[in-house]
Amino acid sequence: MLGICLAGARFVHLQVVQAENLSALAEQQRLRRIETPAPRGTIFDRSGRALAQSVRVYTVVADPHNISGFFDDYVAAREHNDEPVKQNLEGLHEELAYYFSEKLDVSAEELIEQFSRQAASGNLSRFSVLAREISPEVRMAVDDDAQNEPEDSPEQRLFKQALRHMVWELDYMRVYPMGDVAAQVVGFVNAEGYGAAGIELQFEEILRGTPGVSFTERDVAGNIIPAGVQRTIEAQRGSDIMLTIDAEITNVAQQELEAAVNNTRAEAASAVVMNPRTGEIYAAASYPGFDANEFNLADPEAIRNRALVDVLEPGSTIKPLTIAAALDAGSVSLSDTFYIPNSIQVGTRVVSDAVERPTEVMSVSRIMEVSSNVGTTRIAQQMGSSTFYDYLHEFAITERPGLDFPGAGSGHVLSPDQWSDVTLSNFSFGQGLSMSPLQISRAMAAIANDGVMTTPHLLRAVPDGSFEVPEREEVRVVSEEAARQTTQTLEAVMIEGTGRSVEVHNYEVAGKTGTAQKAREGVAGYVEGLYISSFIGYLPAEDPELLITVFVDEPRTSMFGAEVAGPPFANIATFTVRYLGLLPASP
Repeated sequence: MLGICLAGARFVHLQVVQAENLSALAEQQRLRRIETPAPRGTIFDRSGRALAQSVRVYTVVADPHNISGFFDDYVAAREHNDEPVKQNLEGLHEELAYYFSEKLDVSAEELIEQFSRQAASGNLSRFSVLAREISPEVRMAVDDDAQNEPEDSPEQRLFKQALRHMVWELDYMRVYPMGDVAAQVVGFVNAEGYGAAGIELQFEEILRGTPGVSFTERDVAGNIIPAGVQRTIEAQRGSDIMLTIDAEITNVAQQELEAAVNNTRAEAASAVVMNPRTGEIYAAASYPGFDANEFNLADPEAIRNRALVDVLEPGSTIKPLTIAAALDAGSVSLSDTFYIPNSIQVGTRVVSDAVERPTEVMSVSRIMEVSSNVGTTRIAQQMGSSTFYDYLHEFAITERPGLDFPGAGSGHVLSPDQWSDVTLSNFSFGQGLSMSPLQISRAMAAIANDGVMTTPHLLRAVPDGSFEVPEREEVRVVSEEAARQTTQTLEAVMIEGTGRSVEVHNYEVAGKTGTAQKAREGVAGYVEGLYISSFIGYLPAEDPELLITVFVDEPRTSMFGAEVAGPPFANIATFTVRYLGLLPASP
């Protein structure tokens, strides 16, 4: 009776107390779960060119248990010290190794060592990965050899058997068909296949697919149980996305930036090409660049998209914002004139123009034409610190640009309560405050767009509709009249001012040159003799459809924006207007 009670208690414990855990354990032992990878969505440019796509590849795995007789014969030969059998099997190792070394582009010596170690280990390690990221063409070639090789001897039969029983595990590899073109925008994925930079990271949730999985219930010998669980959930491919980026425009921009860096012996350069009406970015390029297919070999400095991430002092390219703000606020009018010496005392600092000139009575337009720091300071003083700061805020210089890109740069502008006696002057001509090339592009686009600022963006569409592209916010920054008058002054810059050497044949351009001293990193002050040269402009001036910004970092041949950044601007613009079929606004 005691024994029956103990047995009954044990039954209750197993079938009631531990029932759930034991059932789950049994199911786990019976069920085989195999996961099938899902390809990521393709990233297209605005014209449908693939910038990033997933291609089918295989991981090649050798499993001696799949090769009938191989594993058992080898173990038996070891136990009975049967040298002929051992030599035959070792010969098979070598034959397989040299065969796969040619097919898979791996070392034959390493494969021989793998095969030998694998078989000699007994039951320690069944699987051995021979190679990864092998193309379907290679697999087909191996399959053909497995079927067509002659079987004139036991060794040849065993070799064919080995080929037939290699395990080919499906996988997907991310490739970038255009190499370095737009690589700093597109980014790349990490070793696990997750987005690690750029658009790949920004839209990871959209691009990443859902892996498939299959369940099969098997007995202790590994055989499928006919009445058991058999279920397969197919892998779901990630969604494709289409960018506003154009690969052709980007390619030209990258080439022009490289030429500018080489011609001026500069450290780096960046460019933004966008539609000022819609905020669509056609190109966001920088040099040096990198090939996304070999991102692991790239210099981190080359991976960074300077056009979207870096922050710098804009120099004179900010002067159109100063003028537009003053015109909109009613602080000045185009007909106003100012007495402009070559230098003036502002608080504790002497403000002077970059080019020495005699004292002159200048109009607002003339101040813009010659890019006078003294004249711009006079206009800003008419406006006042508080008003000017409010307009900087309206132009979104004090906030992030709202771009759909990870790590998009945001500049820094001190609030008026932190300003010194020279801050207003410095800010008016682009020193002492910072912003990204995209931020100054967005602000200038507001002037081009009749005073209305759009949100710059890179995502154009998700074709399958799985993600709704958000509406882009539009905000009026200055009046249409103030924007139009500012455009007039920028046209004068290109005709009679600092930008007259920069020409886009048959098109009227509204543009501004810029030169900024290079700020020291981490400490106040500037680096002696180092500058950032820039050019920003839009066209056709009367009805702008294209805005281009170029920054060149630390040029050695000249510091002036027209000489350094003007040529790449003109070349990019000349190509783009023809490529997009933009007509001049007037004959």
